[in-house]
Amino acid sequence: MAASTSPLPVLLPDPSRLTLDNVVHQDGVILIIVSVTTDAAACPLCGFRSCHVHSRYRRTLQDLPCQGPTVTSPYGRQTGRHRDALLSIGYALGGEAGFRLAAQLGIGSSADTILRIVKQNACPESDQDVRVLGVDDWAWRRGHRYGTVLVDLERHRPIDLLPDRESKTLEQWLRTHPKIEVISRDRAGAYAEGARKGAPAALQVADRFHIFCNLTQALQRLLERLAGALRKVHLADPASASVAPSGISCADPANAATAATTTAMHPAPLIKLNLHQQQSQELRERRKARYEAVIAAHQRGLTKRAIARELGLSRRTVMRFLRADTFPERAPRQRRSGLDLFRDYLEKRWTEGCHNAAQLCRELQQQGYTGQRSRVKEYLQSWRVKPPRQSPESRKLPNLRLIAFWLTKPTVQRKPEEQQWVQAVTDGHPEVATAEQLAQGFRQLFKDHAAEGLDAWLQRSQASGIRELMGFVTGIRRDHAAVVAGIEQHWSNGQVEGQVHRLKLLKRQMYGRCGFLLLRRRVLPFAGQPQHKAPRSP
Repeated sequence: MAASTSPLPVLLPDPSRLTLDNVVHQDGVILIIVSVTTDAAACPLCGFRSCHVHSRYRRTLQDLPCQGPTVTSPYGRQTGRHRDALLSIGYALGGEAGFRLAAQLGIGSSADTILRIVKQNACPESDQDVRVLGVDDWAWRRGHRYGTVLVDLERHRPIDLLPDRESKTLEQWLRTHPKIEVISRDRAGAYAEGARKGAPAALQVADRFHIFCNLTQALQRLLERLAGALRKVHLADPASASVAPSGISCADPANAATAATTTAMHPAPLIKLNLHQQQSQELRERRKARYEAVIAAHQRGLTKRAIARELGLSRRTVMRFLRADTFPERAPRQRRSGLDLFRDYLEKRWTEGCHNAAQLCRELQQQGYTGQRSRVKEYLQSWRVKPPRQSPESRKLPNLRLIAFWLTKPTVQRKPEEQQWVQAVTDGHPEVATAEQLAQGFRQLFKDHAAEGLDAWLQRSQASGIRELMGFVTGIRRDHAAVVAGIEQHWSNGQVEGQVHRLKLLKRQMYGRCGFLLLRRRVLPFAGQPQHKAPRSP
């Protein structure tokens, strides 16, 4: 068998500059003693090269398994490849998570060392050639402190972070980037002012998502004002119209009298609440007490800010309480089940007298149900105490925020139940019906890119007399040019929202130890990362 002619693995990082003096094995560690073989070296302070030996000293370098081209920097305590590896790990994972991975890879370090290396690495300068800029805010602490993220919408990458969301900060940044032509932003007035002063020639585009969020919020305020009347709305249930709680038909007056007599002879038993229901009731009482305190403080003449400060509430909660005519009840949580698709069939069979869960499960399995009999039994358990849909409680009004979203949703995209609720809410409530028609017309403007119809829509909304929509119209007129551009242009803040999501993940990954400098270095592109794809044409 012929001997292998392949060279032995090179143990030294740079054999041309180092010579092996000795190899010592002690305490399970292999210590390689080397010396420098170069004829000249540059002074680390002034850079002057000299061939004379001025001093000698000995140092121990931390190193990776034998790989990499460089040795170390002057006075360094680790090789260049060791530092580069920790830098890449730090950018990817941060301190604690990076320390755990480095330990698994056999790289000696600490979480503080990894963070220090990332902080000391030069932060890339923002691109001067950015043409289309996306601007949005992100929260250090929601409701208290915010920052700003800037994204190159053509190259799909963040280019800078700003420590706040003040107009002056954005203005100063824009003045150093004169090539920006388009600025996509949310509806914040500070960003509008900063963009106007910092880049007066740039086209400002109001983000479509934020515009529709503002419209949905206006509709939600309308529904909250009418909450007292809307609370009586529930979906009509034909099955419950002719069936009394005891199963006696109410179509015949005699049967109705019999049902009334039976109810009088057998009054409804007292309902014993379980622990969860008791806690829910206590929470409701506390919320109601806060609502009454807000109303009382408002009647005393206090401002919203003063009420929030006195009662320890947010201004948003205070405004929601003041807008409501009565105490705003919370919508019940609607638990979803795979059996909801077969509910109509189960109700039909239950009415026919089949209450056997095993039999019903076999029938459902023939229709495609893949669950177990125990699930069917649990689903039917409440019906054994109270027949299905005997009370409008099971068809109670959903959360008003959901209904506001459904009102702005295209009709063809609504689910059947959503369409039923929209129909139930608009019937008998002219203001809600008018608001729904205007919301659909506003959405159609964006779908058709028909910016010329915006002014006519604003006039119709103003003439509707709905004060919530009138406030929305005032905001649109204040930002009219940017909204028109949002209708006509294809640019949006969609990818900026994705970068904000990534930023939040990085911030939370570092367990609150992340300062602005470290966060900026981790969010902006790292030189060791692969380059992003080339810019796309509009």
